[in-house]
Amino acid sequence: MSGPTFEVFTLFPEAITGFLRGGLIGKAAELGLVTVHCTDYRDFTRDRHRTVDDAPYGGGPGMVMKIEPVVAALESVAAERGPMHRVLLTPSAPRFDQRVARRLASHPRIALLCGRYEGIDDRVREAHVDECLSLGDFVLNGGEVAALAIIEAVARLCEGVLGNPESAARDSFSAADLADGTGNEGVPGDWLEFPQYTRPPEFRGRKVPPVLLAGAHGEVDRWRADQAWQRTWALRPDLRPRRTLPVSTPVYLAQPEAGELAALATLPGATGAVGLGQRGRSRSPGVELHGDLKALRRELRRRHGAAPDVIAVVPAASAAPVAVTGLPVADSAAALLDLLALTGDLSAPLILVLIPTAAGLGDLTTSFLAVGERAKPASAAATGLRAVFALDDHRLELAALELARRAPMIDSSPPQPVCGSAMSLAAAALTELRSPAAR
Repeated sequence: MSGPTFEVFTLFPEAITGFLRGGLIGKAAELGLVTVHCTDYRDFTRDRHRTVDDAPYGGGPGMVMKIEPVVAALESVAAERGPMHRVLLTPSAPRFDQRVARRLASHPRIALLCGRYEGIDDRVREAHVDECLSLGDFVLNGGEVAALAIIEAVARLCEGVLGNPESAARDSFSAADLADGTGNEGVPGDWLEFPQYTRPPEFRGRKVPPVLLAGAHGEVDRWRADQAWQRTWALRPDLRPRRTLPVSTPVYLAQPEAGELAALATLPGATGAVGLGQRGRSRSPGVELHGDLKALRRELRRRHGAAPDVIAVVPAASAAPVAVTGLPVADSAAALLDLLALTGDLSAPLILVLIPTAAGLGDLTTSFLAVGERAKPASAAATGLRAVFALDDHRLELAALELARRAPMIDSSPPQPVCGSAMSLAAAALTELRSPAAR
């Protein structure tokens, strides 16, 4: 099955044909999987000097490519080989990306118009092309490099061009869903590719991650999914879709102290509050008491029919102990929801364990999870602890201020919320998770 035909209009055909003499795209052209024709604008001039440019109206530096040879070239090729999807390559245009590459791959014939000098007479843009594209926020001497980049990006999506079609599916920005080896469906999105390694296993003191050498495919898939998530959020968070925690998702706020539980249960977006490490029955509406997180998870799974996700919520200044737990850190609601979507369902119950101090996070898998037990401390994986949600001080201060302005909090007799308190942590977390405007 042949791929698209590219019609490149240029003043330097040799720049295109030279590139096509080697590499995978050159081989694909030899096999007929991709076809590239080059048309020289100068072949459609009418003077003996083959003039393609002239001074701009209104004055100014440089020269402008004339409209007559450009339109004549387009019309001649269309009459000879058929209509084309016409693309003008110019910095003054929307940016070309992988989504555009996938869209262009659906066109059987694509015309790429390469400009030079100060560009092409703008009447070509106004009446003789279907769209304009730019490689990015920079300027080249001409459109040939951009045309070659588009040819390669589009051609490698066509059947047979790559030796292994799975390679394109795993690329950065790929349309393939990111699966984590848990049996869940993959998460769609423009993920950056996970890190890749090959032999030797150690080079100048730097080792390949052990998970890749162990041969456990499920663990490898989970590691790659987490690495792709972390790399995308570290380098290109703008790629990620906007997610909001559904209103119907149950959210339970859990903490070891009982002092603020009644107030936590009344926060907008909270399903209820839970006191951990406590037994008996609570007298406050919306407040539950459970001996440990394992008991709470069992109860919520029975109640809602799905295992809850457990997230530790800490101030950003307390994120350092995450190294002890080995858990990924999400410093925004968007990042946290993305991480949850990788390995679960955003409609599943969510437990936010409020940890106001650094020491508390280190204790999370001991005193909070196995109160009264003398067995070995429970691991984060065994108890369902998924990640750490780190909120910066600015968000905590805003949350505390908002709480202090509410009518029930104006009276000076009750304790006022302070930055880092359970109340401010919970309010900031719920505000971010429930509101798309917070991101």
